[in-house]
Amino acid sequence: MLKRLLLICLFFVYSVGYAAIEVPKFSFIGKEISNFDVKPTFTNVKIEFQGVSNFSSYLEDVKVKIKTPEKKEYSAKDPGGIYSTKFGTGLSAIFVGEKAYRNYLIKKFLSGDYISVLENYKKYYEKIKTKEIKDEVELIYAISLFKTGFKKDAYQQLESIILSDNIYKNVATDFYFENLYETKDKNLLKVFDKLEEKTPFSIYVYLSTLRSMQKYYEIIDFIKSTNYDYDFIKDFLVLSLYFTGKYDEVVSLDYRSDNVAPFIVDSLIILNRLDEAEQLINSITDKYFNEYFNVKLEILKGIFSDEKINQFKDIDKLSLMLFYFSKYFPDISYKSVENIQFIDSKLEEYKYFYLGLYFYKNNNYEKAILNFDKIIFNDKLYKESILYKGICYVYIDLDKAEKLLTQYLNESFDDTKIDIARFIVAQIRIINKRYNDAFLLVADCDTMLCKRIKAEVFYNLKKYSDVLKITEGVEDNRVFFLRAASLYNLKKYNQASNELEKLSNEDEDTQFLKMLIYFKTDRLNKGEKILNKHVNNLKFLREGVKFLFLAGKYDKVIYYIDKSNINDHYLMLLKAKSLYSLKKYKEAENLFLTLLNKKEYLFDTIYGLINIKKEQNEKNFVNDIAKIIEKYDFQDKDFIVLQLAKISFENDDKENYIKYINYFFKKYPNSKYQSEALLLRANFYEKNKLYQNCVIDADTAYKKSKNNEALFVKAKCLKYIDNKKAYEIFKMLLEKSSGYEYVSRKEIIDLSNDAEEVLTNSLFFKDKDINLYYHGLERYLNLLKTIGEDSYQYIMELLESGDKDFVPAGLYFKGVYLFNKKDYIYALKHFLKVYYLFKDSKYVKKSLEYAKDCYLKMGKKDKAEKIEKILKKVEG
Repeated sequence: MLKRLLLICLFFVYSVGYAAIEVPKFSFIGKEISNFDVKPTFTNVKIEFQGVSNFSSYLEDVKVKIKTPEKKEYSAKDPGGIYSTKFGTGLSAIFVGEKAYRNYLIKKFLSGDYISVLENYKKYYEKIKTKEIKDEVELIYAISLFKTGFKKDAYQQLESIILSDNIYKNVATDFYFENLYETKDKNLLKVFDKLEEKTPFSIYVYLSTLRSMQKYYEIIDFIKSTNYDYDFIKDFLVLSLYFTGKYDEVVSLDYRSDNVAPFIVDSLIILNRLDEAEQLINSITDKYFNEYFNVKLEILKGIFSDEKINQFKDIDKLSLMLFYFSKYFPDISYKSVENIQFIDSKLEEYKYFYLGLYFYKNNNYEKAILNFDKIIFNDKLYKESILYKGICYVYIDLDKAEKLLTQYLNESFDDTKIDIARFIVAQIRIINKRYNDAFLLVADCDTMLCKRIKAEVFYNLKKYSDVLKITEGVEDNRVFFLRAASLYNLKKYNQASNELEKLSNEDEDTQFLKMLIYFKTDRLNKGEKILNKHVNNLKFLREGVKFLFLAGKYDKVIYYIDKSNINDHYLMLLKAKSLYSLKKYKEAENLFLTLLNKKEYLFDTIYGLINIKKEQNEKNFVNDIAKIIEKYDFQDKDFIVLQLAKISFENDDKENYIKYINYFFKKYPNSKYQSEALLLRANFYEKNKLYQNCVIDADTAYKKSKNNEALFVKAKCLKYIDNKKAYEIFKMLLEKSSGYEYVSRKEIIDLSNDAEEVLTNSLFFKDKDINLYYHGLERYLNLLKTIGEDSYQYIMELLESGDKDFVPAGLYFKGVYLFNKKDYIYALKHFLKVYYLFKDSKYVKKSLEYAKDCYLKMGKKDKAEKIEKILKKVEG
């Protein structure tokens, strides 16, 4: 009984709990300290255009020409003014000259009177026939449009000139590119691609524009695809190679200039070619940059001087600090970092951000949070600090962690970090049993971490098949474990074991599940091996010895409990039950009494004491147990009271039975054991022949519990009141596979009036209960209207049984059989044997009646009369 109760408490589902939130081993910190968007001062080098643009050169040239005009050129304010009539216009081109028109327009252009240029352009343009002059007039007209604000028309005119065979198209190109660059108009990139002849200045503007857009790969591709040999192009190439991380190419170029020397030095440092870097540093004439790179070299030697770093500009302080972090994080001197002073508060917040990362990495979460809290003005860092602060709070306050990480989810666009934040928040919600909220976070997400969360939710909702479905093909240790635990709960133990084999490392939970699987699959030795390894772990010990107890390994249960250093009341209980199972009642009783004094496991303890008393055949202990249970309140106390009533009933202690059964019904009217109590009382009524009361209680018990035992007891009592109704119940119990088929067959043999039904049920017992079989054959023969050939074999079985209870029946029915065959002599012998050999048999009277008939049939009336006299004596 003790083992049965333990089995009830062992019907458990393996559960997977969170000892702590899992924060993935993400590489964000590594990225934060290596991918900084901070450019030190030397990278802001200004690449100058070395030379004069075609437009500037043109302006200088034209100023000289205007001051020294040719003698024939008319110099009036309005060339051809005296020929302004219709006739005069035709002569003006002859007497005035095309250059005069051009010079007039240029003078107005140079004086800034662009309106006059626009007003007179059409009037003079038609009169000019020489291409060079006409091209020049088109140029100054286009520029004048620009100067007067007609920029759209100006750009169209300039593009037309640039893409034509205009003699001044290079001048137009440089003017156009200069002004587009100043206005940051990216349209110049399209125009540049259309140029057949690219001027040095347009190339400079083009490369400068690409640089402003950080399109360094396009700069490299352009330079490498052309043969231009301007120094500024080489500067652009070095700068672009540097910013694209092509440090080997930077240092391999046979080119040095003051502009690019810092880039080359930094590339050498990055490539760890420190001797070459040091030589080049010494050649840098700029004292500031010289000192900057010397400090950088010192950092590589493990020297981080906040005093030296504080002498630089803020951006360079930050650059050196981040360089230090990239080389030594997390093994840094945080005190020195704290001493770096910034003027710009936004840049200073980088210091707090990276100090926060440092303290987080070193598990000092409170100090990490203090640093993250100082980030206010730098928007980018502020958003990132919310993430890290939320992760820090995972170890301090889960509610705050969830709040901060949820805020990050709503504000961030970094998919990878969102995945991590979502993963952590979902775990928090699972811990708080908010499974639907956790699932909503990942419902539309199919990343590995999202699938893990879905699996965790399904597992906690006991949807084990869904766990297997959602994690199919996912390669992750936690997933393998969840799959194994799900398969375990689906009782697919071998498949569960296969999933555990996929784990790259075994933690405590894995070992625990393995142990359970071994015990479940009767691999006790392997299970014990794990148990022995973790014998001082309460979880392992509790579950391990439970399985050993159920396997009947009581000595092993005691061995492992004694071997451990764990003082646990449950283990003491299990040891007591094992001692009881080994019939070591005194030791078991001592442990139960210890638990009783400690008020631990009162139900199991008292029930254990009851079973010990029963095993030792003690009769008068129920009142002692009753005194004990009066002192305590515990779960299932009503069950113990019912046991006292049951024990009293079994011991024929009518007084105590009535006392405890009445106490039970009065004290526990709503007990879950009501049907058992009713059944016990029905048995009492049956035993005391109070059959009507028995039927009422058994019927009530059946209605409450649908327990077939109650139905059986009802039928047993009914057979004393109404055979037909009792028979119907027994027949129903037989047909419904109730568990009472055996005893129901026995009752049907006695209650049925159908000979064939009685025979069928009798035959069932032939190899199970021979006496019951013979009894059934006897009743079968009694129910037959005619004893013939079909029944002969059963008659002989009774005759040959050798049992004095059944041989008389055999003799009698064989006599009837012979009588029916008119073999009166042999029939008579069998009937008389019953009388002479079995005088107490119920078949004596019937045998004598048949003996009398035999004599009459044979015509021996006198003999018949003698038998009649014997009959009267038997009846008397």
